[in-house]
Amino acid sequence: MELDENTRRYLSQMANQHERIEAQLQSLVKRYRAMASEREDDKMELRKMRDALKKAAARIRYIEDIPGKRVPYFMQFAINIPGPTSPSVTIAGSRLSDVKTISQDGPFVCTTYLSAFLLKTYSIGDYTVGENPANGRPNDPVAGTEVISPLSGRWRPVASTADAFEGAYIGARVGEVVGDAATLDDATKVKTFRPGTVDFTFEIADEGVDRLRQNQIPIPSRYLFTENDRPLYLPVSDFFERGSSIRFSATLTRDLGFAEVNYAALPNGFSEGQADPPPNPAIPDTYQGRQVLSLGGTLYFTMLGYKILQAQSPAV
Repeated sequence: MELDENTRRYLSQMANQHERIEAQLQSLVKRYRAMASEREDDKMELRKMRDALKKAAARIRYIEDIPGKRVPYFMQFAINIPGPTSPSVTIAGSRLSDVKTISQDGPFVCTTYLSAFLLKTYSIGDYTVGENPANGRPNDPVAGTEVISPLSGRWRPVASTADAFEGAYIGARVGEVVGDAATLDDATKVKTFRPGTVDFTFEIADEGVDRLRQNQIPIPSRYLFTENDRPLYLPVSDFFERGSSIRFSATLTRDLGFAEVNYAALPNGFSEGQADPPPNPAIPDTYQGRQVLSLGGTLYFTMLGYKILQAQSPAV
């Protein structure tokens, strides 16, 4: 059966239309697949963004937000200050340091600085006064040897302002011998300071991160203890991560000097200290005497705060 011209034309038009529709559908499918792929990428990006926001929201911003158990902790530093071993030796200007490392059981948070000084006494060597060997200390150990005396083991302030001033009398008419006026000799009998007080400037550094806790000017020990022994409270808590190395450095501003200790025979065999004072020539056959000692000791510095146990690592 042969088709007429109109039928063939109509069928050709329908075939062309079908091809166009199929091409359009293929284009739509391709576009749909592209959009679906882009949507999946967007979903992944949104998921990543959401996770990042959750992490940012959960990030620790303050020390108080660090999870873990808080326990009090004293970070202790100790520096030995020797006594003079010869008249030409001075410790003024000496910079002494001690380094401590934060253990791995948790970070350390410091809130307060404290300090104290434990006094020790040292021999200045054997010596005589005048030509009589009995007038002096001919049997004392070599200079620099620690000896136990009534001053040993006493806690002393870390700033001379903590002692009440005991200055010499400098009032009117000093030196005149008129009536009851104070003489120059009376003025020299008054002590100008109490023995065994240490003065220094100090510095603190976190060596793990090369970060100082002050500028180029060291901190005076006067700030640690005032006349009323008040500690130095920090304006904000100081944080040290596990493994941090903290260096405490003290620069002495003066020598501790010397002190004269008097000894006397005590009843029932009691003795004060381990020194062996020679007999007093003015009172023969009695063990009374005096000993000049150089002063030193152990300088303690304490960073008081707390440890955070079971904290995540790193804590911040």
